[in-house]
Amino acid sequence: MTKFEMASGKFIILLCAILIGIPLGLLSGVLYFLRVSIQYPFDLYRMTYAHWLQRVTMDQADMWTRHIHRMEEKKKSEQE
Repeated sequence: MTKFEMASGKFIILLCAILIGIPLGLLSGVLYFLRVSIQYPFDLYRMTYAHWLQRVTMDQADMWTRHIHRMEEKKKSEQE
């Protein structure tokens, strides 16, 4: 195999890799964007609902339960 055949073979492989890689990269980027765009509102809802439920539960709890919860949060924040 001559140097020209070797160089032209490498060039063809490079060209094919670029022609295949660019559309696949764009496709995977678009699919990931769509997945995140659809999933984000549900994640936000789940997280917000959990915080709201915890707050409502603490509002309905008795005085000592709220006190213990505040002390645990204070201890947790001091450790950080």
